[in-house]
Amino acid sequence: MVSPQKPPRLREGMMIGIVAPSSPVAESADVARAIAGLERLGFRTVMGDHARDSRGYLAGTDADRAEDLLTMIARDDVDAIICLRGGYGAGRLLNALNTPERLARLRELADRPPKAIVGFSDITMIHALIARELGWTTFYGPVVTSFKGATDYTIAAFRRALMETVPFDIPPDPDDPYVETIVPGVAEGPLAGGCLALLISLLGTPWEPDLAGRLFFFEDVNEEPYAIDRMLTHLLAAGKMQRCAGIVIGELAACKQRTPTNTLHLGDIFDDLIRPLGIPTIYHLPIGHGKHIATLPLGVRARLDATARTLQILEPGVS
Repeated sequence: MVSPQKPPRLREGMMIGIVAPSSPVAESADVARAIAGLERLGFRTVMGDHARDSRGYLAGTDADRAEDLLTMIARDDVDAIICLRGGYGAGRLLNALNTPERLARLRELADRPPKAIVGFSDITMIHALIARELGWTTFYGPVVTSFKGATDYTIAAFRRALMETVPFDIPPDPDDPYVETIVPGVAEGPLAGGCLALLISLLGTPWEPDLAGRLFFFEDVNEEPYAIDRMLTHLLAAGKMQRCAGIVIGELAACKQRTPTNTLHLGDIFDDLIRPLGIPTIYHLPIGHGKHIATLPLGVRARLDATARTLQILEPGVS
């Protein structure tokens, strides 16, 4: 496994570029409040030329969103990039970037110092793109809109992952600290993962995730149990989950049956599909779509102690 290149740690006064690779934000006041929350951490911000665009459920055209991302990565005055929000559209942006001309421009940027790129949910696609094409450590964590009402946990996690150069733990949800051991044991490996539905969408593409020997984390939102079942079954059929070193299940927010029919519960699905693998596994760290949002540096080594129900980041994601 090749270690990814780590970006410099963030410091107060640095410039953060904002791009919108997925869906738009309907209320401009929400964007202003979120940016103000980010700037209270001491950063300056600059919006991409098309970050405020809206085209139905997309934040502008595919070409414009792709150009904004390329431009922000290339700008010398931008120290890091945070995505405005998730939603839908990053997959279309990947296709827009997958042309000889744009791929050549992107790969030329691999010779520049890496930048931190941050986001979650649909931004799973962007993390996969940057990992493959640039080999940088990116960060599965809050989007800009998360800072509109970010909790102390979310802000502290963001600071630990992006502004400090020491190992750190991923604490449990302060409101509901119970973490479940599904399979006991200890495992180490580079972190890989993201939103489950998006990871499934990447299978069979140039950006398909490699989970062999990794600590695989996943999370999702608003999926019924049968859909979680289907996606995990797909990962098993593709031979992906069997090769993980360990599994961390984050938030499965509002992933409940919405009709009064018989169902399997999430615990039943984990018992059927994950427990037989015998791979150390825990459930319910605040990763993803919950009130509190952890920030995970992708590609760095971590240690899962499923017996003690802890996840430790063994090396910083920034230099």
